[in-house]
Amino acid sequence: MNPANPAVTLDSLPNEVFVQILSDFSTRDLLPLTSINHRFHALVLRILHYRLLLNTPLKEYKLLLECFHPSSKLTEPHVFCKYLGTDGLSERHDGTGSLYENVDTAHQLGRVTALYSRFRPLVANEEEEEDAERIGSHFDLTGRMLLFSGVGFVRADKNGGKGNKDDEVIREVTLDGHEDFSQLCVVANLVQVRPGTSLLLSAFTIEDGFVRLWRDWLHHQSRKLKKASEIAREESHEEIQIPPDSDDILWADVGKTVGLKLRVRPKSWNPSFPVLIHQDDRDDDAWVGYEVILEELHIRSTRLLLVVEQSKEEQQSHQKNAIVIGAPPPA
Repeated sequence: MNPANPAVTLDSLPNEVFVQILSDFSTRDLLPLTSINHRFHALVLRILHYRLLLNTPLKEYKLLLECFHPSSKLTEPHVFCKYLGTDGLSERHDGTGSLYENVDTAHQLGRVTALYSRFRPLVANEEEEEDAERIGSHFDLTGRMLLFSGVGFVRADKNGGKGNKDDEVIREVTLDGHEDFSQLCVVANLVQVRPGTSLLLSAFTIEDGFVRLWRDWLHHQSRKLKKASEIAREESHEEIQIPPDSDDILWADVGKTVGLKLRVRPKSWNPSFPVLIHQDDRDDDAWVGYEVILEELHIRSTRLLLVVEQSKEEQQSHQKNAIVIGAPPPA
């Protein structure tokens, strides 16, 4: 090799060229490239970092949450969720204050995959109700009919059992004496909504699982909320924010892809409610009722990114295969 005219190799290419090439790869195809060498690891990490910044706010999509007891699968309303943020993710890729500060190269990718995006379930507003009544109904990916007047948009109020004046999304949980736990099915969907309406154009399931609500856990969580409320009344007469606890989040899957941050408060027995068992057979001392407040939905950010890319790829595929009826013949 002539030193005056060295051969061009991959290592001699600048990072800008590699970034331009690798940007066309999907995230699923990029991840295996991190094991090639340190340079590819750093390049893929930078691309992944900015893809998360761009996609986790879901500007082109909405997050739809179905959370219901198995017995109320067809009657419990689903809710849309508002993006709150991704803790630890900032526009700074390196240096002080970045996600990778004081982290060696081998563990930087692990920091990215450990990120979670937080969303707050919202009660449907009156405008969404009017849109829902006008649109009617549609089918979701599982083929289940979603009636907007039934499990779609139902305005929750204090007397309806679904929320209160603060627009809290609430699920009621009751346990009889022989029951040690209850459970809630959790289905998180990434959807596209036609502008100005509530009609779903596309839907992709992020996770379909369940959380188990044990009797002891419900009791512990309700006691914690009651204690915090008592302190608030004594000190400032205002509601205080309870510090986050790992027990507050229940995961819907083994891989901890989707989790619900919950608050629990006790619910007293209402003798006017209809019961399915005889009065003499009911053990009032063992019966417990709670209101479970859905505070936040936590989703692993990389999983969210993969579903967003899957949606975009399918849209491109549909556009290529689309047939326009009535279009003029090609010249």
